[in-house]
Amino acid sequence: MVLILGGLSFLAVLIEYSRRNWSAIETLFEKYFNFMMRQNEFEGTITGATWLFFGSTLTILLFPIHIAVPALLFLTVGDTFAAIVGKSIPIGKIGEKSLSGTFAGIVTSSGVALMINQIIPSEIIIFGAVVAMVVEILPIPMNDNLTIPLAGGLTMHYGMMTL
Repeated sequence: MVLILGGLSFLAVLIEYSRRNWSAIETLFEKYFNFMMRQNEFEGTITGATWLFFGSTLTILLFPIHIAVPALLFLTVGDTFAAIVGKSIPIGKIGEKSLSGTFAGIVTSSGVALMINQIIPSEIIIFGAVVAMVVEILPIPMNDNLTIPLAGGLTMHYGMMTL
């Protein structure tokens, strides 16, 4: 899995480089992907997809599978539900994000992780989800597709070490 994600991360970097340096590639990229790009990505920042590949690769590389899987669920499920609920029911706004979205991310990601978990104590998974979603709402300059799984994974890894 690390080789596959590493290869996809490398491909994503090549695409990022190409879209910045060749107008034909940029035009093609925007034609097919503009509907899912954010304004800052149009202006030249690295896309969320590239950060997703890096975050996933590092998470799988750094943590054992029983920690990597829930950490990636915090990103894929938690961040998605945080965005959906936060935009639909924006209660407790913090910058562009909301506490309602954060709460939804905690509930959904910890719920899904608890359903597939076979090793990690429930309280460690829930605490990992809370930390991951707090990292998501904080105005940290690093992309949350990288910080969410790493923060959640580190939290659970440390939690397992203290048992």
